[in-house]
Amino acid sequence: MEHARNMRVAATIHESSLLLTLEEISQLISHSHNPHETLGNIVRLIQGRFRTDVSSVYLLEPESGELVLAATVGLDQSGVGRVRMRLDEGLTGLVAERMSPIMEPDAPIHPRFKYFPEAGEDTYHSFLGVPLIESGIVQGVLVVQTMERRPFSPNEIRMLVTVGSQLAPLVSGARMLERVASADIDTREAFAATEEARTPRWLKGCPLSPGTGFGQAYLIGQNGILGEIADSVATDPAVEHQRLSRAIEAARKEITRLSRRISHLVGEDHGAILQAQLMILQDSTVERDLAGCLTAGSTAEWALTRTLDKYVARFQKLTNPFFQERIFDVKDVFRRILWHLRPQAAAATLGEERLVLVAQEASVLDLFSVDLDHLVGVVVEHGGPHSHAVIIARSLGIPMIGQVPGLFHQFKAGQLLRINGTTGQIELDPSVDVNGAVDGGEPSPLVVEAHRNSQCSATVADRPGMPRIEANVNLLSEAAQVVASGASGVGLYRSEMLFLARRTLPTEEEQVEIYRKLIDALKGHPATIRTFDLRPDKLAHGSTASSSMAQTLDWRLVLESPILQRLFKEQVRAILRAAATGPVRLLIPLVTRSRLLEFAIATVEQARQELLREDLKFGRDVPLGVMIEVAAVTPLIDAWSDRVDFFSLGTNDLIASALGINRDDPVGTLGDDNLHPGLIRMIGDLIASAHRAGRPVSVCGEMAADPEGAIALVALGADSLSLAVDRVASIRQLMNRLDAESLAALGTKLPAARTVDEVRALITAIIRPAKPEWSRERRV
Repeated sequence: MEHARNMRVAATIHESSLLLTLEEISQLISHSHNPHETLGNIVRLIQGRFRTDVSSVYLLEPESGELVLAATVGLDQSGVGRVRMRLDEGLTGLVAERMSPIMEPDAPIHPRFKYFPEAGEDTYHSFLGVPLIESGIVQGVLVVQTMERRPFSPNEIRMLVTVGSQLAPLVSGARMLERVASADIDTREAFAATEEARTPRWLKGCPLSPGTGFGQAYLIGQNGILGEIADSVATDPAVEHQRLSRAIEAARKEITRLSRRISHLVGEDHGAILQAQLMILQDSTVERDLAGCLTAGSTAEWALTRTLDKYVARFQKLTNPFFQERIFDVKDVFRRILWHLRPQAAAATLGEERLVLVAQEASVLDLFSVDLDHLVGVVVEHGGPHSHAVIIARSLGIPMIGQVPGLFHQFKAGQLLRINGTTGQIELDPSVDVNGAVDGGEPSPLVVEAHRNSQCSATVADRPGMPRIEANVNLLSEAAQVVASGASGVGLYRSEMLFLARRTLPTEEEQVEIYRKLIDALKGHPATIRTFDLRPDKLAHGSTASSSMAQTLDWRLVLESPILQRLFKEQVRAILRAAATGPVRLLIPLVTRSRLLEFAIATVEQARQELLREDLKFGRDVPLGVMIEVAAVTPLIDAWSDRVDFFSLGTNDLIASALGINRDDPVGTLGDDNLHPGLIRMIGDLIASAHRAGRPVSVCGEMAADPEGAIALVALGADSLSLAVDRVASIRQLMNRLDAESLAALGTKLPAARTVDEVRALITAIIRPAKPEWSRERRV
């Protein structure tokens, strides 16, 4: 028995070591200077890591719809480019067709096996293939084979799936560079010339994330990256070559730093989010095209502009939506290089480079377009207060302003801006004193946050009869702030943030590691992990996910989508496994019908049974909760109470559903919505129904963070409130000025109120004396 246990432990250690580190992926990229080298390095790395006789990559050709052998170790090299199969042919085709792993101990006896003589795979028997998926689209298949007839363990399968996820961006990047290499068009895409209008010194937008920031405008989302660049002849080609080389090296270092920073923030220790951009920087075709322009006498700026125009023109002719979207990577790389070529006078004035990101739309990944150590603010033309980019900006303490019409006609790249995310004001070309300080400057959000955390010890611990005050977490890096804030735990971990900052879906192994780190950082406090809440509105505004991916991964379609069902079960498994290390609650988003509830419960039970069979440790007592986000569900609480352990109210969507408003519409941001008498009665009835069945109710969303809304919720019986980390201290202090008896009395009076003014008057009457501005405090 002891020997068997030791064998299992050894196997687990070996299988865990199959995962790639960020350093290994970076090393792989550093030795890749063209698509062929990249794919060859990938299969060699996999073959050595998994100790198999064969490792191969098949790419899906968009035009023909066929899988083509692109690189291999172990099969006949002459088969590269010649072995082709439809998705209804062979085991490799079956992997792509099902978009799921296929394992066969003896592949030749499988009914879908097809022999390709040019591959020379006569002597190989076992087969394991995993799909390479990016932006919801199959890019290819990664296959390993051995001569011996043997099954691959469930852990080995999961590890290869994870490695495939790590490498998918590199494989698709290699495919993209192949298209770049075939670009033979030398026509220039004309940049849209814009007349420089006289702009006011002050602009006004919608405040999205509080705080102030001062820095240079860093424009993204426009072809004219640094404005119009004239076609000029270099006076000294050698000097231009040196300038370009220095700018490329600076961009390479920036991408490397940014890749590591993103891995830290979203927990992707084995990720390679921006590695495809490093491939572009050192691709031999790109280097050759830039060198050709320099040799012809172009300046460094003009060489970049001409080369980028060539690639953009080529990509615009492609019909495949995936490749059309990937031109973003090319533009981003060239934009970084151009930025490092700009005159340095403005940066010297600032002392240390500080940047204000200026974009058309609020994109999650755009927040990571520049080094976060230098990002001091964001201004966007579109995007509402509930977009995920805004949520992350708040989490990072980055001031943000939205809804600024004609944004790119107002600013120029490198122009100095001062923004106030609390008031929505933007000052153009603010005055700077001789020491580089900004007139009227305010402490940075990080300094303010540190001060807030230092004051948390002054708040009184939660008292009997009062609700728990918990925190919402979007990024793994926020977990330490939760403990420092005095919160009782994490009431909502938005796990979809793992997805929104990347192109590939996080695998089970990656998720287990991320959730374990979250649990460890909370030091015994419980964490409520919500499963992926993926809907098109959450994937909009320029996120890395394509529109087709947004439709494919719409959580509302889970009952009809095998892909979503598999993704959901993998995440449930990961959450249960992580729960072996600390207290976890599992929360299901947007449960709108009984059939969906039954599916979720059945999936959780299936996951438990699988983990038992696989002898993997997992939490045996993980409470299961559902999130109520639509008004039509409230009458079903009685019927559902015996199926779940707790309920969570998502007030942002619930209010929008109940009042018939769009949560991203300015009309939907009115503070009075929280105190609508009909809404108060509905929430009160819902909480009462849950309590009759002995089920607790937690509340997350902006209503829980609003002082008046928080008091109303507690009076109605909410057991816990979950809010942004930076709001925990103030809401706890507010609760310390209340007593349970007054709240109970308020709870009996609120349902009888007929107007918002009556609701507000009842709430105000129970408050102990406090600073006068509390009742007007608002969070946009």
